[in-house]
Amino acid sequence: MPENPEQFGWTSRLYRALGPIAGGLVLDFVDLATLGPIGLFLGPFLGFAAAMWICSIYRFSLRTKIWLSLLAGLYCMVPMTEPFPLATITMAFCRFFEGPPPSPPENDPPEPPLPERKTVESKTIE
Repeated sequence: MPENPEQFGWTSRLYRALGPIAGGLVLDFVDLATLGPIGLFLGPFLGFAAAMWICSIYRFSLRTKIWLSLLAGLYCMVPMTEPFPLATITMAFCRFFEGPPPSPPENDPPEPPLPERKTVESKTIE
């Protein structure tokens, strides 16, 4: 990913802006699909599965995937959350309040070159 924001292409900017919101929309649609009493039984499983898929797109660690997926399963199980797009709003706020991307250090010494590989010739005895 380029360090300079001016180097971003339109697809990477679009992904950066809408990616988390799209993940929140998916989770809110799963929550809407588990409306009513079906949410008590299927909500945890469907929410967990959807969140595991979303987290795998963003390459979280396994521990983070499990915790976020458990929270998503709980969110899809709780009644009366369907009319409110809480996952989408949460992800939009997270992206909005996110700090700027870290800039690379300017005064780091250059990395030393890799050592040359030594080769050994083998001879066959006849």
